[in-house]
Formats: sequence, structure tokens, C-alpha cells
Amino acid sequence: MTGINIPGIHNYCDRWCEKCPFTSRCAAFEGDASTSAEERDFRNEAFWKRLSENFSKAKVVIEDMAAKHGIDVNALAHEADQKLNEELVDKKADDHPVSKLTWEYSTIATDWLKTQPGMLDKLEKLKVELTMGVESHEEAKIQAHTIKDSLAVIHWYATFIHVKFKRAIRGKIEFQQWDDDDDDVQRDYNGSAKIAIIAIERSIQAWVEIFNLLPEQEDLFLKILGMLDKCKRLIIEEFPDALKFVRPGFDEISGMNVL
Repeated sequence: MTGINIPGIHNYCDRWCEKCPFTSRCAAFEGDASTSAEERDFRNEAFWKRLSENFSKAKVVIEDMAAKHGIDVNALAHEADQKLNEELVDKKADDHPVSKLTWEYSTIATDWLKTQPGMLDKLEKLKVELTMGVESHEEAKIQAHTIKDSLAVIHWYATFIHVKFKRAIRGKIEFQQWDDDDDDVQRDYNGSAKIAIIAIERSIQAWVEIFNLLPEQEDLFLKILGMLDKCKRLIIEEFPDALKFVRPGFDEISGMNVL
């Protein structure tokens, strides 16, 4: 799909550009296309170096524009600090039950992915069954594909859910500090909450697939699925209008969630 960029589409996606049908209409993807894979990986030093450079460039541009129009950036910053205590907002966001729960899930999921207990045995068994003719090539291919896709989904959203919920709850706290009675469904925090919910739903589906392959790990998987289900319920309680939020591009195609 090609055409004019869709404003704000990148704010409510899952940042999985390789699987997105809207990259040709995303300004953020255009900016990322010229960067290397290492620079797009938040775990890589190159990512943080590029981010720092972008912030520095943005700071210079903002200061130049402010000077041109006679605006005192420092005065504005001081005024903003008086109206909004960032440290207080961060603490409230960190102390929120869902923040703690999503962080706990992130830790458990990441730890499991590091070792993937039972997965090597499952793959070896699949290989043996294929060699002996117990499994057909097509069945083995389907299982291997399921394993690959499920692990990829779990890995991609392991920390994403926590990050997006934090963005949502911070946005809601900041909004409430302004005592604005306008509860527009299209508030940014509703969009962030919605993509967090979508990520949870996809993670649940992936864990169920892995559970079916490794039923001997029932206790752990049921705990994980329970955590994700609770996260989803609590997010919907905190953001009752989140699912009504219309994400630019994604939710504008026959009312369906494309990503």
C-alpha cells in the first residue's frame, strides 16, 4: 500500500515494521529506513547513540526557532516544571498495579525466552518423528512455523506491553493534573492503552500455542496466561474508552484492527 503518509500512525502501532502493511505511509518508518538494524534495536549501544544524536539535533532546531520568534525556552521550561512534577508523575506511574504486573510479566517472559526449557527436546523429538515417518513433512513444517512465530511474538511484546502501559498511565496522570473535563476518546493515552491491550491479546495467543506444544510446563504457562489476562482486565478498567480509540490507518479499514 502506497500513498500520502498517515499522520500519527506510528504512535499507536507495535513498532514491528517488518510485519506492517503501512510502512510506505509512515513517516517514522521513512526516518528509520536509513538506519541499520543495530540502530533500531533498543538493546544495542548504537540505538542509544543515535537517539542521543537525534535529541541533540532537535534541541538545536527548537532553540533556533524559539530565538527567531522571541520565545524564551528556559522560561517555558521553568513554567512547565511548575505545572507538572515529572518525578511525581513517574512515581505514580511506576506504583500503579498494572505497571508492576506488566514489569513482572516482562521479567518472567524474558527469563523463559533465555533458556526456553523443553523447547530443544521438543524440536529433537519432532526431528526424530520426522525421520521415522511418524510425522509428515507438512505437519512438521506447520509445527516448526508455529514455534518460530510464537517465540517471535512473545519476544517482541515481552517489554513492549510494560512500556506502552507506562506511556498510557503517564498520559492520563498528566491530563488529570490539568483538570480538563474533556474526556475525548481520541486522547493519546487511550491509543497507547489500546495497543498495549492488542499486544497482550497476541501474546496470550502465542503462549497458548507454546503451551499446546509443551504441556508439561502447565504450571508456569497458566501463571503467565493468568497474569496477561489480569493485565488486560485492569487496563480496560483503567481506560474504559481505550478499545473505542480509532488508530490512524489501522482501525480505519472496515473497523478492523490491522495491527
